[in-house]
Amino acid sequence: MLKVVGASWQKTRIGTYILIGAGLLVIGAFFIGYMERPEYDGTYCATALWTKQVGFQIENWKQQNDLVNIPTGVGRICYKDSVYENGWAQIEVETQRTYPDWVQAYAAGMLEGSLTWRNIHNQWTNTISSSCERDESTQKFCGWLRDLLTTNYHRLKRQTEKAENDHYWHQLHLFITQLEGLETGYKRGASRARSDLEEDIPFSDFLLMNAAADIQDLKIYYENYELQNSTEHTEETGTEQPKNFFLPSATMLTKIVQEKESPQVLQLLFGHSTAGSYSSMLRIQKRYKFHYHFSPKLRSNTVPGVDITFTGYPGILGSTDDFYTIKGRHLHAIVGGVGIKNENLQLWKTVDPKKMVPLVARVMAANRISQNRQTWASAMSRHPFTGAKQWITVDLNKMKVQDNLYNVLEGDDKHDDAPVMVNEKDRTAIQQRHDQLKDMVWIAEQLPGMMTKKDVTQGFLVPGNTSWLANGVPYFKNVLELSGVNYSEDQQLTPADEEELTSLTSVDKYLRTHGFRGDLLGSQESIAYGNIDLKLFSYNARLSISDFHALAGPVFLKFQHIQPRISEHESKDGGVPPAASMGDERLSVSIEDADSLAEMELITERRSVRNDMRAIAMRKIGSGPFKWSEMSPVEEGGGHEGHPDEWNFDQVSPKWAW
Repeated sequence: MLKVVGASWQKTRIGTYILIGAGLLVIGAFFIGYMERPEYDGTYCATALWTKQVGFQIENWKQQNDLVNIPTGVGRICYKDSVYENGWAQIEVETQRTYPDWVQAYAAGMLEGSLTWRNIHNQWTNTISSSCERDESTQKFCGWLRDLLTTNYHRLKRQTEKAENDHYWHQLHLFITQLEGLETGYKRGASRARSDLEEDIPFSDFLLMNAAADIQDLKIYYENYELQNSTEHTEETGTEQPKNFFLPSATMLTKIVQEKESPQVLQLLFGHSTAGSYSSMLRIQKRYKFHYHFSPKLRSNTVPGVDITFTGYPGILGSTDDFYTIKGRHLHAIVGGVGIKNENLQLWKTVDPKKMVPLVARVMAANRISQNRQTWASAMSRHPFTGAKQWITVDLNKMKVQDNLYNVLEGDDKHDDAPVMVNEKDRTAIQQRHDQLKDMVWIAEQLPGMMTKKDVTQGFLVPGNTSWLANGVPYFKNVLELSGVNYSEDQQLTPADEEELTSLTSVDKYLRTHGFRGDLLGSQESIAYGNIDLKLFSYNARLSISDFHALAGPVFLKFQHIQPRISEHESKDGGVPPAASMGDERLSVSIEDADSLAEMELITERRSVRNDMRAIAMRKIGSGPFKWSEMSPVEEGGGHEGHPDEWNFDQVSPKWAW
């Protein structure tokens, strides 16, 4: 009997423990339910590690909010894909100066490739893959391109490895190393995600994507010289006229504003709108903070351009739409560029494409090693073969507020015409003022095989001439004459435009109202090509504050009451004015084969676009945002994997962590 009672008591005690445990679980669940859970915004981070014994390793930290405390390692990265939210992805990569430069470069490439592999594949599918498989002629051109770029890559790799003491060549070597790391990272990211896309992109196509800025020039050379010399080229095709490809150009507007009350106070207003295929609109805002050195030796000095911010594309290690902000010790500058027009195809006779250096590699090397704008222009003048563009670069540090040379005293106006003796102290002050402004603004223009560069600071400080609208028409007289391009006042800013451009808002309005939208051409003329973004930058020298905004997608006017200027001809007759009367040179550009245009601008058939249709497209730019669903498959040209359907986004200002 006692045994039975003892057994019952033991069972009762076990049951009590179970009830207590269940109660504790309920209480714990209650508290957990009311605990705040971390909310993430889709930012993924990773760190690259390296040792001589093990090599490279990548630690993925998944989604993070505390970006500042991400472990540094050799390098670290944070990436957010917000294309469907605002049209842009954002990536920030930082490397550490205590590691060899080649380790920094390869690690940076691996990190970027492993996190952005999906968008790299989408960009490749939309541009390279879709363009190169269009027909037999484009397949041959792409085959020639791949062979040329692969041979060129091996040549550059051998040459840069030997040029340790040349700062420029050392940076080119690091660019190649970073590109190799990008391919490795892409394969790692696809493999880690158990994707079957790992082997889709050959290394030659990574080279193709990073030569996007050179491909139009290489196409011109291929059509006019390579095919002409080919044994397969028939006599019939040999009788064709030389081929040149003019497309609606990118637009860049630079203005330096002087305050009326204080002329020594300067403000920079800058706007840039890229022209390209809509298929290429997977956009990324990138920040590379690489602590490279002037040479492979760790004891050598760190390059001036450590911190480079730019707008770009997946899989491309620079800004092929050509807008950069560069910072470093004693350095703060911007660089902007647009394609330049050239009617003189004879210039290509002196160019050997086998010796080319991809434009994006040249620009990134110049950005890193240049302490001032003169050395930047000099670095860009090396290998000026392909990627012909016109550039402007502004030293923002030289815009800082300057003291008046003299104090204004009562009665000074009585002696304004009297001769004044200038003593040595005054001469020194005047010279210092001149030296401070010297090299503030440089313009460089490249035609095939040549580069013209000059300090144009004084031209930007003359009242009434403080702006430059770059739209492909050469700035320098000798370049204009050599190019054979016709200059027209209609292609420049009017006095009314100059007076109105006083803020970023007015720059925004000007670029929008003068934008080109190929999808609005109407009828069978519509094409998926035009101005595909808008970047606005300002710098206030008094406050030492910069402001940057970026808009992704084909430009449009959100406010319907803002319309492009209407000419007297249109207002009287009620009809569509001729293209020239719209005041935009892009309306009179001949667009050939535009319906099959993709990122590589591989042209397969001829179809002109009438001036009246272009004018209609310009007037319709206020009709609303672009939608892929409203384009026919023929009009689309390339693909649009990873794109939102409707490109209706506001301006974005990136926020960086490091």
